[in-house]
This record gives sequence, C-alpha cells and structure tokens, in this order.
Amino acid sequence: MKFEWKAYEDKLKKLREFLSEAQALSPDMEARLFLPGEEGADPSVQVPYVLLCYYVNEDRCYQRKVELFEYYLQGDIKELINKLTAIAEEFAMEIEQSEFGGG
Repeated sequence: MKFEWKAYEDKLKKLREFLSEAQALSPDMEARLFLPGEEGADPSVQVPYVLLCYYVNEDRCYQRKVELFEYYLQGDIKELINKLTAIAEEFAMEIEQSEFGGG
C-alpha cells in the first residue's frame, strides 16, 4: 500500500541533518537518506530510504537499504533514529560475523 511520504518532509529533513553528521549511526558505517525521484535514488524504490554502507576496508562495503514505510515515520524523530541505529548495529554484526568469523 502506497502512503504519502511527503507528509513527513519535516521529519525526513531532520533525519537527513542527523545522518549528515560524521558516523551518526556507527563509526564504520555511512548512512544516507534518499527520497523518491531525488538524484542518486534508486528509481525502483517508491518510498524514502536510508542506504547503509558498512566498510570492511577502504575498497569494499556492504550495502543495505532500509525503506522508511509509514510505520517508521509515525513516531517522533528520536524513535526513528533509535530504530535506525538498532538496524545499523544488527547489520554491522551480520557483516562482522560473516567477514571475520565472529558469533
């Protein structure tokens, strides 16, 4: 079901500002917000999303798209940041376990 993500533009602006801070979610991870139709955004994704890029070294990163459906955007900005931080930590743990044999 499609939702009107533009109703959450103020919250998405705050999220973009937070993510633009160096190492906002994790020291080894870059996180960027993309909006539908924006330059650089995946045209197949019709909702805002955060692209997580976990660097295992300078030349190699693993990526994960976190699509921001309405249930993510309905709470306050702190709640959204906490959810994204938890997702980023879980993603980092998955990569570290597969790359470095942990867990």
